[in-house]
Amino acid sequence: MANEANRPTVLAVDDTPENLDIIKGVLTDEYQLKLAVNGKIALKIAASQSPDLILLDIMMPEIDGYEVCRRLKADPATSDIPVIFVTAKGETADEAEGFALGAADYILKPVNPLLLRARVKTHLALKQNMDALQAAYEVINRQKERMQEELDVGRGIQMSMVPERFPAFPDRDEFDIHGLLQPAREIGGDFYDFFFVEWDKLCVCVGDVSGKGVPAALFMALTKTMIKSTAQEDQSPASIMTRVNDEISQDNPSCMFITLFLGILDLASGEFCYTNAGHPYPYLKRADGQLETLQRVHGPVVGAMDGIAYGEDRVQLARDDRLLMFSDGITEAMDPGDQLYGEQRVIEHLKATPDGDCATLAKTTLEAVERFAGEAEQADDITVLALKYCTDPKVAGSTLELSIPNRLPEIDRVNDAFTEFAEQCGIGMPIALKVNMVFDELLTNIISYAHGDDDVEHHIEISIACTAARLRIRIADDGIPFNPFTREDPDTRLALDDREIGGLGILLVKKTMDETAYQRRHDRNIVTLIKYLTLNS
Repeated sequence: MANEANRPTVLAVDDTPENLDIIKGVLTDEYQLKLAVNGKIALKIAASQSPDLILLDIMMPEIDGYEVCRRLKADPATSDIPVIFVTAKGETADEAEGFALGAADYILKPVNPLLLRARVKTHLALKQNMDALQAAYEVINRQKERMQEELDVGRGIQMSMVPERFPAFPDRDEFDIHGLLQPAREIGGDFYDFFFVEWDKLCVCVGDVSGKGVPAALFMALTKTMIKSTAQEDQSPASIMTRVNDEISQDNPSCMFITLFLGILDLASGEFCYTNAGHPYPYLKRADGQLETLQRVHGPVVGAMDGIAYGEDRVQLARDDRLLMFSDGITEAMDPGDQLYGEQRVIEHLKATPDGDCATLAKTTLEAVERFAGEAEQADDITVLALKYCTDPKVAGSTLELSIPNRLPEIDRVNDAFTEFAEQCGIGMPIALKVNMVFDELLTNIISYAHGDDDVEHHIEISIACTAARLRIRIADDGIPFNPFTREDPDTRLALDDREIGGLGILLVKKTMDETAYQRRHDRNIVTLIKYLTLNS
């Protein structure tokens, strides 16, 4: 756990102490929390302590949340602090007013802990990236007449934007990953990154920005941020690449470009989906020693021209398969006699490297290039990213994809399919029956109320994935926007005549599943449910 002083500071503002207690319980393990019970106190704390993010209620006495946000954004000292409204005001006009005042996000009460953590983490990451870029530009403007200092700044930007802490995910044993980046004397724009787009999907990328020095490092940072932001909304590598290319190409006065390899690994099934934009082909070394080259898709570089539709391909990984991704600083490294290292030496090194962890593979690959280069000065960065799949893919019964029309009899088909799927995955009947009740509740609500055009057929997409530890369910529909988890739970202690009608079904869903989340994405309602099998089966 990070030192307390190094944690980001979150200011939570709400006139109801119970709501502050909820926020504190969700965030206190990861962030420093400052609490304010009204807008006046909140403005004083923001001005004096400059928190990294503010969670702001709207309905408060004296100074409401809208006015607090207005004053924060009017003050240069606090205008850049992200503000997330956390409120019970759920009308579209309320939300629109919040965004018009400069809010970064809008969360409805009652607060979903999973959603709150995710939104806070996302906006803090965006702020940190923007702060880093702004700071970098300021440093560059101050030091532009001193080339060496400029190079030092660029190198710092580059290295700060790549993961350096390994093992990166010590609590995940499905995979191993390790990256190394060795900047050249004249800084290029190499980078690598890896992050989760879902709990069971890992996104990896390796890129190389054209050009040298600080501009390349800054362009790299912008590209990396754009990839990460896009991947949170879109899990198709080809679509991510297409969208990033369009954005960069339309606003690229420097005419810089990036070679980029990007893939998403499904940790449950072992399927690796990838795309490539002018980048060196990665190598896949199977557990039995066989080598494969991921070269079936190869598009143009990112940033040269918009409107390009990138393709993607898939490869199935098995236990102990290893993937080696790298920049052309490897293959184009030169020895003192100007001889290139080349792809053949990469292949020979991989063949000679015994099975082991990714840190060893990355390190020995870099060392092999260094031995070859000797004292020769290299003109390009050298980047290596190694990924190992460490579990047995659950090909049979690990994933289930269903698409049903919005008709009530289809629910029986879903329940039958899930019952069979649960048996294949070793999920006990008690849990399977409870999950089927969850399907009954949610699908009935969607089919009955999501669409006003009863004569038009709509389809509901259901995705189910299972690992030894978790069962994940995603239900997507194109109905009217509706979050089923915002409604207050009914008080089951009251007599039936004293309770409000409804709410028991959603309460059942919440009690059955360990995590629930809702989002509206691409005009679709997406409900995500997670059940921890190791804890409950």
